[in-house]
Amino acid sequence: MKQPIPTEIIEELRQFDAATLSNAVERLDIRDRIEGFASREVRCRFPELPPMIGYAVTCTADSTYPGKPRPNKLRDLIDAVEAAPKPAVVVIQNTGHDSLKSCFIGDMICAAYQKLGAVGVVTDGGYRDLEGIRKRAPGFHIFGPGCVVSHGNVVIMDVGIPVTVGGMPVEPGDLLHGDDNGVLRIPNERAADVVEKAKVVQDVEGRLFDYLEKNDSVTAEDLKRELGI
Repeated sequence: MKQPIPTEIIEELRQFDAATLSNAVERLDIRDRIEGFASREVRCRFPELPPMIGYAVTCTADSTYPGKPRPNKLRDLIDAVEAAPKPAVVVIQNTGHDSLKSCFIGDMICAAYQKLGAVGVVTDGGYRDLEGIRKRAPGFHIFGPGCVVSHGNVVIMDVGIPVTVGGMPVEPGDLLHGDDNGVLRIPNERAADVVEKAKVVQDVEGRLFDYLEKNDSVTAEDLKRELGI
């Protein structure tokens, strides 16, 4: 498990939207710009909530295997959420054969995860009980493709392993940030630097917006000058 980040850094990261933090990571030039974020299939289900940030607790799951349920490592996942640094984010990769009918979470398990210190779930599988989650786990984030009415035969397969959700590789302990823009993986070892770069991004963008608001007429040359291109 990766070393926890100082609480004050976590709180500062929470003040930024995910797009600004993505731009901040780009300014650090520590990974390719096409890496480190989930695809648009991993959608924010509760965009009205403030941004989610937390440490990944990873697992794989299958809910579409027919017949009797197989051995389930849900107990191990619950133990992992309790033991993880807080806040925690449960990350579930679908390994079943029918992703469109997969369903891994509902109101009961989300309320339970929240009691153990989790603030959200990120998955490439389905979910259900949205109104129940709002009521019984208020403030709990869900990121995923969409709802499925039945949970099928839910089985947690493996816990605490590297997974990939929405094209984004995630390891246990990775720091994840998400809002209505999507989900971003923040490099743990550079979290403080990301905060500082995010402030720069806000300042640069703020100056451009101020310029646009103060000028009724802007030429292409004006824009290129202000954009530095």
